[in-house]
Amino acid sequence: MKDLTVIYYTSNREKEDFEGKIRKNLLKTIGNIPLISVSQKPIDFGENICVGDVGTSDHNIYRQMQVGALKAKTKFICTAESDCLYPPTGYFDFNPPDETTAYHYTNV
Repeated sequence: MKDLTVIYYTSNREKEDFEGKIRKNLLKTIGNIPLISVSQKPIDFGENICVGDVGTSDHNIYRQMQVGALKAKTKFICTAESDCLYPPTGYFDFNPPDETTAYHYTNV
């Protein structure tokens, strides 16, 4: 999909080895799609925004997504979590039929 940025968010609470494998897989899956990472510790992953150690909560998940979305320069964003693997097709290549609707992928 054109005009898309991936927003990767993490609280940096996973083991680094595990999260490193998730990040490596994500880079392979998204190819050349722009990537913004929003983390609670600095990481070398796309364009990183470190929000500091704000803790884990639903509020902070959505806040980190918002921080990344506001930084994106594309029309669309797609989020990626630090503990999920994403399929090579069907997620990052989704074309929304209605540009005024938010979509949620439930097959991860």
